[in-house]
Amino acid sequence: MALRTVNDRWAGDNLDDLVAYFGADPDEYPAHQVVAARCDQCTGQVFVLETDESSTCVRRTCVSCDQTTHMLDSEEHWPTTEEEAEAQYFVECTCGEDQFETAVGFTFYDDGPTSDIRWVSIAVRCTTDGLIGYCASWKIGYGPSRHLVDSV
Repeated sequence: MALRTVNDRWAGDNLDDLVAYFGADPDEYPAHQVVAARCDQCTGQVFVLETDESSTCVRRTCVSCDQTTHMLDSEEHWPTTEEEAEAQYFVECTCGEDQFETAVGFTFYDDGPTSDIRWVSIAVRCTTDGLIGYCASWKIGYGPSRHLVDSV
């Protein structure tokens, strides 16, 4: 593992470094569980991502098979009107590339096996230059919500 900082930005060499990033950033809710995203169709792990203006929903498209999937409960909140759709954007690295490994960190209300989710954070690692950062995060304000762990 080679999680490190480069010019005040986090960077890593692989998916393990992306997972480790969730414990390195003290400004985010601590992730009790981290799940790496995999395509349901081909098990690919590199995606192009879209999010809304508020970064409270994310849709990913697998680079290998082109399958598009809403992450977690994003489909319920995905922009539906033309005006809302204009506020969508593709996630892009500072290097200009748009292909990322992706993982979700879950923060639970307590550490019990049935505890509901308090907060989700989605982080990405650029497959070109290795830069790592968060692209979206939001509070989960309902329960039961533990099923979201299986919907990465």
